[in-house]
Amino acid sequence: MLINDPIHGLLRLTDLQRQLIALPELARLSWIKQLGLSFQSFPGGTHSRLCHVIGASHVAGEMARALGLPDKETTLLQAAGMLHDVGHTPFSHALETLLPGDHMHYTRDLVTGAAVMKLPGAGQLPRVLERHGVDPVQVGALIEGKHRERVLQSIIFGDVDCDQLDYLLRDSYFCGISHGKIDHYRILYTLKVDRDRQEVVIEEKGVDAIEEMLVARDHMYSAVYGHKTGRIGEMMLLRAMQLAERPVEGFQEMTDHEVLTRLEDAGELSRVLIRRVIFRDLYKSAFRVDSAGRDDMASRVMRLVEKKSARELETEIIRGAGLGAGDVIVDLPVNVFKLSEPRLKSFNLRVLRKTGETVPLLSLSALARALTQKESTHTIFATYCDTSHRERVAAVCEKLMA
Repeated sequence: MLINDPIHGLLRLTDLQRQLIALPELARLSWIKQLGLSFQSFPGGTHSRLCHVIGASHVAGEMARALGLPDKETTLLQAAGMLHDVGHTPFSHALETLLPGDHMHYTRDLVTGAAVMKLPGAGQLPRVLERHGVDPVQVGALIEGKHRERVLQSIIFGDVDCDQLDYLLRDSYFCGISHGKIDHYRILYTLKVDRDRQEVVIEEKGVDAIEEMLVARDHMYSAVYGHKTGRIGEMMLLRAMQLAERPVEGFQEMTDHEVLTRLEDAGELSRVLIRRVIFRDLYKSAFRVDSAGRDDMASRVMRLVEKKSARELETEIIRGAGLGAGDVIVDLPVNVFKLSEPRLKSFNLRVLRKTGETVPLLSLSALARALTQKESTHTIFATYCDTSHRERVAAVCEKLMA
C-alpha cells in the first residue's frame, strides 16, 4: 500500500501498518485535528492526528534502520509509532484535564486489550499485532515510556524520537511557518548506539542539527502551541464541557465533531460557549500576567494560585463583576506545557566525540544549555470574557491581586 505524505514523500506501508490504519481506533484519529483549535490562528493547521501517527511510524522505522536494529525490533517500533496516540482525546490536549488519568495509560490499555473503545468493530488491536509477531505488552510499554530496552524506548519517547521529528516538521508545514523546519535526515544518520551504556547518542557532526531541532521546538511552542487565540478557544471549549447540564460521557472516544455536536445539546451555557467557538466569536483577554516582566505581580499571582483553584478565582471574579456562570474564564496555564510536552526542560542526549568518548550535549552546547534554562515567558494567569465586560473584569482582577 502506497501513501503520499506531504512531509516524508511516497510511503510504502507494511502489511502491519496497513492493517492497523484500517482499524476503527485508528480511523477515529482521521477525524481529530492534530492541533486542536490552532487553525483559528493558522488556517492551514487542520491536519489530522492520523497523518501524524503514520509519519511517526515511518520515522520510527527509519530510525531503527539507521541504528542497524533487527527487523523484529523495527516492526515493533513501527507499531508503537503508529499506535502512540490511539487513545488521544479530541481537540489535541485541550480536554486532557478532564480525564481521570493519563491518556498514555489509556492508550497502553487499548493496545494490550485491557480496555476497548465503544466503536463498531473495536477491540482487535492486540490480535492484529500478535498475528504479525508483535507483542502488545511491549508496544504498550514503549508508549507508556516503561520499556526495559533503553534504545528502543528512546526512539518512541526520548530526547530525539519519532514523535518530535514528525510533529515539528508536520505542524510547521501545515501552519505555513518556518519555525519547525529541521534537518531530520542529518539527525537520523548521525544517531548511533552506545553499546556500553545501551543508549542512543549523536555523533559530534550531528550536534548542529540537534541544536536546530531544539530551537525549532522552542519557537513552535511560543508561536503555535502557546498562541493566545488558540488558548482562549480551548478554554472556552473546556468550560463548555465543565458547565454542561448533560455531561458528555465517553468524550475521550469521540471525534472533534461529535464533541461539538454533543455540547450544542448539553444545556444553554454550553451551547452559547461552543457556538461562539465554532463561529470564532471568541472571548478576549481582560487581565493577563506573564511569568516575566512584572516580577511583583507574578509573585502575587503564584501565591494566590497556591491557595485557590482557577474555578474558585473565577467564581470570585464573576461575583465581583456582577456576571453569571460562563461569562468569565480564569486560565492558569502554569503547567500546560509540562502536560503536553514534558521534554521541554529535560534533555539528556549524549554526544559521541571524534575521540570516541561520549559526553552530555549540555556540556558541549551553550545553545542547548540556554534553551533548557530559558525562563518561561508564558502567561501564568489570565481572565477571558466578552469585550463588553473587559473593564469590569479587569478592575476586579486588579483588586484581587492588590
